[in-house]
Amino acid sequence: MNDTEEAVRRLFAAASEDIPPGVNLLRGVQVRRRERAVRVRALLATGMAGIVAAVAAITLSVSQAPSALAQVTQAASRTAAQSYRATVVVTVVTAPGSASTPPVTVSGEFEPARDVGEETTSQGFQVRFVGGYAYLSVTDAIRTVWDSTQTMPLPAGKSWLRAPAPRLSADASVEVTLLRADLLGIGQFSPQDLLALLESASQVREVGSASGPGWTGSAYTFTAPTTLGGPLRIVVSTSGTVDVDQQGRVRQLDATETLGKTVRKAEMTFRDFGVPVSVSAPPASEAVSMPG
Repeated sequence: MNDTEEAVRRLFAAASEDIPPGVNLLRGVQVRRRERAVRVRALLATGMAGIVAAVAAITLSVSQAPSALAQVTQAASRTAAQSYRATVVVTVVTAPGSASTPPVTVSGEFEPARDVGEETTSQGFQVRFVGGYAYLSVTDAIRTVWDSTQTMPLPAGKSWLRAPAPRLSADASVEVTLLRADLLGIGQFSPQDLLALLESASQVREVGSASGPGWTGSAYTFTAPTTLGGPLRIVVSTSGTVDVDQQGRVRQLDATETLGKTVRKAEMTFRDFGVPVSVSAPPASEAVSMPG
């Protein structure tokens, strides 16, 4: 040890002899270390609490998420309760392997809350729903069918056939069919039937995402055994797909109905929700009630 190191050692020894009892030169350092440890533990505790809360929220949201069946039935109910425009393409196959009839396109607008609507087919038929009745425009084809099946020819000047129609705003029923009963062989179609069909679905499964002009959502498949009215209580097998947007409204609905050897397919698009609908009944002098 040289003279310099010996001198430094003596200075430190002398300095330590002057420290009063109870004085700790490292106290400040030790306090800061303890404070830092407390802050770290507090941050860890806060972080863990946040993680636990987040996990609890995720678990709660998952447990409370509606099922695919609930989402589809709610979407059908929500859509059926508001006004909208719709277009559907209907194809009928009478037997497996046989040629199908030419597809029929039906476009229209409906306001179930007021029980009004109208639709026009690619065959030239028009149907108006108003006042609890369906009014079918008389075309040459309809006049020919009438004259060949009725004892009296269709009176001159009559351009509309009138028949009682179920309320558009009626509650869903398992007895609805994909297509309403034919009027003189003309397929009268109501989109409310398809929406009601969804509400009677027995199996629904989400299959992915869906999108269209100005909307995104989810796609589902469904099956719905439909029981027709009457003494035979015939069960019709129906299946298809449905697209629901993020607002919970049906946007696309494709359904296939099988009854014996007859298969009917309907591909429907919904749009323009909330559109005002103005429909009036034809003049009474131009309408004739359908027999039976």
